[in-house]
Amino acid sequence: MKTALKIIIPLVIIALALLGFRFLGTLKPEPRTMVPPPVVPAMEVITVAPENHAPPVMSYGTVASYFETDLTPQVSGRITFVSPKFRVGETVDTEHLLVQIDPTDYRAALATEEANLTVAERTFEEEKIRAEQAEGDWVASGRALSAATDFVLRKPQLAAARAGIDSAKAAIEKARADLERTEIRAPFPAVITARNASPGNQASPQGSLGSLVSTEKVEIRLPLTADQAARVALPAKAVLTSPLKPGASWEAELVRMDPTVDTRNQVIYAVAEITDPFAAGKEPLPVGIFANAAISAQPIGASYRVPEAAYVNDSYLWSVDGENKIARLETQRLFAFEGHVYLKAPDGAETVRIISRPLSNFRTGMKIKKAE
Repeated sequence: MKTALKIIIPLVIIALALLGFRFLGTLKPEPRTMVPPPVVPAMEVITVAPENHAPPVMSYGTVASYFETDLTPQVSGRITFVSPKFRVGETVDTEHLLVQIDPTDYRAALATEEANLTVAERTFEEEKIRAEQAEGDWVASGRALSAATDFVLRKPQLAAARAGIDSAKAAIEKARADLERTEIRAPFPAVITARNASPGNQASPQGSLGSLVSTEKVEIRLPLTADQAARVALPAKAVLTSPLKPGASWEAELVRMDPTVDTRNQVIYAVAEITDPFAAGKEPLPVGIFANAAISAQPIGASYRVPEAAYVNDSYLWSVDGENKIARLETQRLFAFEGHVYLKAPDGAETVRIISRPLSNFRTGMKIKKAE
C-alpha cells in the first residue's frame, strides 16, 4: 500500500500543476494587432517649365600650328652669327636675322658674274658694229640685201652675243640671291621651337638649323557627332580650356568643317582657329596642348532642364500632382551638360513639378510630402 501511494501522489501533483498552468494561460489577455501608419517620404520637389535652352556643345582636341617650318639653308658655309633671340621659347618678328653664313665666297661670285656681264655687253656692242659693217659691205657690192644669208649679215653672232648678256644677267641674279641666302631670316612672326645652329658650325642645304611655329594663329580639330554637328552653325564661337593650364581660357572661332567623315569613329571634324595665341599679357596657348572646347550652339526649343539624378533609367521623370501623388512622365533625352539633362517637353506641356532625387521603390499613385 505504501509503495502504491509513493507512486500515485507524485503523479497527482504533476497533473494538478498542469491543470493550474492551463488555467493561468486562460487568464492572459489576447494580444492586439497593431497596424503601422503609412510612411510618407519627404522629397525635394522642383518646378520646371518648357523653355528654349542653349547649352554649348562640348568637344576636345590637340592644338596644332597653323604655319610651322624647319629652317634649312639654301647655301652652304660656315656660320658666323647666331641671333641672341634664336632660342627655344623666344618670339621673333618677320625678317628677323636668325643666322648669318659667311658671305665672302658669295660676294666674290657676285663680283665675277658682274664682270662677266661687262664682257658680254662689250662683246655685244662689238658684234653690232661688225653686223652693220657686213650689211654695208654687202650693199656696197651692188647686190640685193635680201640675197645675203643671216650668217653673212652676222645675225647668229649678234643673237649669241645678246644671249651672252642674258646669261650673265641671270648668273648675277643667282649670285645675288645666294648672297642674300647667307642671311637666314624668320619667314613670319614665330616662336622658336628648336635650334641646331651655333657659331662655327658648317651649314648645308641638307641640315636643319631649327624650327619655328607661327604666332599669328593656331588651330584645333574638334570631333563632333551627328547630333552635335546639327546644332553647330558656322561661324561659331568656342572657349578652350586645358587641364595643363588651370584657370586659363582662350577664345576660338570655328571657321570650317572637314569635307570627310572619320569612318572609324563616325564623327566629323570642325576646325577652330585661335588668333594671336602668344600675345603679351595673356597665357600662351602652346602647340601640342590638349584642350577642351565649349562651342556656342543653336538653342534647343521647348525642353526641360533637370538634374541628371531626376531622370530615371534614361526614360522618365516622377511628376507630382496637386494631391502630392506621383506619376511617371515619359520624356526623351536631347542633350546633357554639367550635371543637367535637357529633355523634350511633350506637346502642349506646361509647368510641372518633379522629384529631383526619386527613390527606387516609387510606384505610380504613391503619396509623398514636400521636404522643407
